[in-house]
Amino acid sequence: MIPSVLPIAVSRPLLFGLLAVGAVVAVAAPPPTSSFAAGFAAGAGSVFVLSFMKTPRSPDERAGPEEGPR
Repeated sequence: MIPSVLPIAVSRPLLFGLLAVGAVVAVAAPPPTSSFAAGFAAGAGSVFVLSFMKTPRSPDERAGPEEGPR
């Protein structure tokens, strides 16, 4: 039987930092490390986007700049 992993809460600034570090290392490092860092950045970026999409928002936070406050 495969053990399950409990989900943990991770802050968005941490995910954004991991994304940025992975992107910089992907550009600056030689090929074996750069491919790993690019995959790491893509994974951190996708988790960042999914966490943003899954978090419920209040109607005030959803209002765009054209709508303004209510």
